[in-house]
Amino acid sequence: MAILICGATGNIGGEVVNHLTEKKLPLRAFVRDRNKAAKLAAQGIELAQGDFSQPDTLEAALQGVERAFLVMTSDPHQVELESNFIDAAQKAGVQHIVKLSVMGAGQLPSTFQKWHRQIEQRLETSGITWTHLRPNMLMQNMRWFTPTIAQQGAFYNIVGKAKISHVDARDVAAVVAVCLTEAGHENKSYVLTGAEAISFDEVAEKFAQALNRPVAYVNVTPQKLKAARLTNGEPEWYLDAELELFTCWADGAGEPVTDAIATLTHRLPITYDEFVRYFAQTHAQDFSQT
Repeated sequence: MAILICGATGNIGGEVVNHLTEKKLPLRAFVRDRNKAAKLAAQGIELAQGDFSQPDTLEAALQGVERAFLVMTSDPHQVELESNFIDAAQKAGVQHIVKLSVMGAGQLPSTFQKWHRQIEQRLETSGITWTHLRPNMLMQNMRWFTPTIAQQGAFYNIVGKAKISHVDARDVAAVVAVCLTEAGHENKSYVLTGAEAISFDEVAEKFAQALNRPVAYVNVTPQKLKAARLTNGEPEWYLDAELELFTCWADGAGEPVTDAIATLTHRLPITYDEFVRYFAQTHAQDFSQT
């Protein structure tokens, strides 16, 4: 019986594939574009091409699957699309689903948290055992800010001095692998954070040190941030949902720290200093000022 990995070419899904490949477990990667998954195919990983909006492709991908990792990029139809996956998994007899959710699901008054809680509830009533993983802001989401850091030596948000317990996607993937392959995580939820909560001012200091040039965090109004990002072509529905979340962060909702990663993986979470050194090296071209 295979394990199906959604998002296998993404930050988290790709790392999950690496963990499970090391364990020599039978894998199947659910992908929208086979060309983008050429490296996975070269590793001998079975590919299942499909789309969350096409239930027949989901049913085909899930045949013979015992466990699955459910993750997708944010979408205005996310509840419907992930529910399609859960429905197809029911029909295929999937036994366990590890769902990537978000910290504060069902608790914070923001669109993303509301959507993910609805999906969690759909999974909880499906008859399939589940594990909900609720990470805080991924460290890798600093990619949002690399263009302005490169061009202006600054990045912008609305959270002020609030602290956030950023978590590395590699740590999240390690937890996914544990929950897919080890017993005892059925019908449980885990909030995943880094080992400390830090402000964006502190993030700026760490990037300045790693890049060896000034980097500043600039607090702006929600209106100014939205206007700037609209000019970059980002969809308004997404920006509105993000601003709801950022407002929650500004009120301290992103500050809690848990020990779930250390407990589940038996090692300490990756620190922000470790992440910054790694990110600055692997994305050096993105930070180029030329």
